[in-house]
Amino acid sequence: MIEFGTPSDSPLLGTEFPDRAHIHDEIRAFILQEDYPCVAAIQSVIRNDQIIGIYGKFGSGTHWQRLRVDLRHYVELQRATQSRYLSFWAVYTTPNHIPDNEVTFEEHLWYELSLLSSKEERSMDWSKDDSSDPNDPSFCLSLDGEKLFVVGLHPHSSRAARRFSRPTMVFNTLSQFEQFEKDGTYKGMVNTIRRRDLKFQGSINPMVLAHGDVWESIQYSGRENPDSWKCPFHLMNQQKKPR
Repeated sequence: MIEFGTPSDSPLLGTEFPDRAHIHDEIRAFILQEDYPCVAAIQSVIRNDQIIGIYGKFGSGTHWQRLRVDLRHYVELQRATQSRYLSFWAVYTTPNHIPDNEVTFEEHLWYELSLLSSKEERSMDWSKDDSSDPNDPSFCLSLDGEKLFVVGLHPHSSRAARRFSRPTMVFNTLSQFEQFEKDGTYKGMVNTIRRRDLKFQGSINPMVLAHGDVWESIQYSGRENPDSWKCPFHLMNQQKKPR
């Protein structure tokens, strides 16, 4: 396990930022629940193949600069190792900044994601073949030319597999899923996840059933969104971001 985010000697540890080992144990307990659906996440935890970044206030934009740096390191490491299971966990730990409903969580999630790039960085973060237009159903967050899938977790999610103790964004590269497709194991993995989700909650995630790999951004927050949903991602000028 590699740890990014707040340094171990931060004066905030013990107040805003809990002990890293405690966060690590929370993640293991969450993912290793009986019948937890995502078998890739289980493998990531079993192999200790995750990066944990610890941040403070979720939805405030306080930590976007640190998160961008950490995510770029993650992308670089995933490219170097070609690990299929390496995930980045951005865990937000300030207790009084936990959204109490799915709508607020989704708003906060997309605000944090919108800060990760900018109009000035668009050409660096999105390749010429990938859309940075959030109105395009093929839109995905991208950094340094690497498309990312995001799984939002929080205590008030309607999906049990997304119901984590703290607001969290889990990042994986789309190239990891493409590796499974190349060796012919992706469809089997998806079917296994759906069977386990049915056993874990009694139903399959309707967002995954409705949209699958066709419209990924609608699935980021875990909320059951209508087809009329508009992706809240927006690029802003670099100088207008909160500091």
